[in-house]
Amino acid sequence: MQSVERRKSPWVQNERPAKRVHPSHQHQVPSHMNQLTSYELLEQLGKGTFGVVYKARQKSTGKLVALKKFIVHDRKEGFPITSFREITIMRKLKHNNVLQIIDMVHERGGFKENDGVDIDIDIDTADPSASASSPMGYFYTVTPYISSDLNGLLRNKSIKMTLPEIKCIMKQALQGIDYVHSRHFLHRDIKTANILLDSFGTVKLADFGLARIYHGVYPDTPESLPGGGRREYTGLVVTRWYRAPELLIGVRKYTTAVDMWGMGCVFGELYKRDAILQGRSDLDQADRIFQLVGAPSESNFPHSKQDNRNGINLLVDYPRTLEKEYGTLMDDQALELFDGMLKLDPVKRFNARKALGAAYFSTEPLPCLPGEIRKYEESHESDFSHASGPRKPEVERGPESAARSIKKSPEKAASSRFIGRQQTRQSSSWTASHGKTHNWQGRNDGWGSGWTSRRPFSDNKRYEKRLPSSQASSSDLYGSEANQSFSAMRKYLHEKKKE
Repeated sequence: MQSVERRKSPWVQNERPAKRVHPSHQHQVPSHMNQLTSYELLEQLGKGTFGVVYKARQKSTGKLVALKKFIVHDRKEGFPITSFREITIMRKLKHNNVLQIIDMVHERGGFKENDGVDIDIDIDTADPSASASSPMGYFYTVTPYISSDLNGLLRNKSIKMTLPEIKCIMKQALQGIDYVHSRHFLHRDIKTANILLDSFGTVKLADFGLARIYHGVYPDTPESLPGGGRREYTGLVVTRWYRAPELLIGVRKYTTAVDMWGMGCVFGELYKRDAILQGRSDLDQADRIFQLVGAPSESNFPHSKQDNRNGINLLVDYPRTLEKEYGTLMDDQALELFDGMLKLDPVKRFNARKALGAAYFSTEPLPCLPGEIRKYEESHESDFSHASGPRKPEVERGPESAARSIKKSPEKAASSRFIGRQQTRQSSSWTASHGKTHNWQGRNDGWGSGWTSRRPFSDNKRYEKRLPSSQASSSDLYGSEANQSFSAMRKYLHEKKKE
């Protein structure tokens, strides 16, 4: 059979061969991005679904910093969408009471040691199928090292805070969340462990891993109400002990009021020195709330019966105990603020502006200045996690925590961190530790950094267009260097995705 020569189409002017990447370029570190060798790792501070946090020292300046490691397991999976969202949101927030990203760091795949500290993939959080020599390597955010968090300070029995110090800390925390809300973001994980206190007495809101853009109207005056949610969000957010009642019953179109409930719990904890509502399950959590603030009714918790998707028992007849339980710890002004932030009805709950204008902050003794807060010994939540026994809620966040609570078969144990692979984007279900099955639908919405998008940048381009423009220039604070590193990271990941 005579062979026929294939002729080039006259309509195709430039036929390009398939792109090939030279092996020497596969591990090329992005420009404008520092390497991990620029820092001396000192100790591991904590670990979670996102990866690992280290205390480190910047070699060029000698300053202490915190490195938060985001593990990129597989270039097919892409950079975790929730981690990218967290970094994007933090770059938009420029406020003295919000933790700032000062740099981004890249670590080449397979790098295991730095100044004697093991920084290999943590077996509890890593995907077992991931290679330690992933071509993408790992990325870190660099933030100032903060000496303490409120959880550690309150659990340290040697530390006794004065009333002016408590007022100063609470005022700064409210200023931080007021700013976050004014920039149209929800934090969605307010708790004492995420409120940091530096050596200068400045409070910093941290951990924006569950934060999302808020599509409602921000209550920008003390008397204005939070705008009704314009879209549905994930319901299982916020650590259970700080979770608002509307989240417990299953409301999905929630508002900035969910963060204010968390602030109310933090306020009570500053006086009690322990979490005020330590529920063992969502049902028990709701029950404890009703015992404290009173039984729900149509007047104090409207539409709760209609919105109750989770089977919370609303037919209780508990007498209100808030004043009796905290009357010996708080004065009348403190009780008024406490009650205002713990209203069952999210519409009647204090917004941040109203809380800041409460009489509590203008009566004697007045809040001290941040610089007047005593320098306490370093105290973090992790310092007491083992010594004091189990204290954390059973359900932490999203499908990943559920995966840890399920007795895994060998097949299910293959990868709990990327449990999302076993689920469809349209409909999934998972079982929490209290045995109840939860169903959720739609796109990923802040379940923690384990849920990984296969299209990490096409989705985020649309997401970034919705973000409000920053009130500060990119060079403000640490913005210039961090912005360069962030842009380099995004470009680098995008190129790796195309290889």
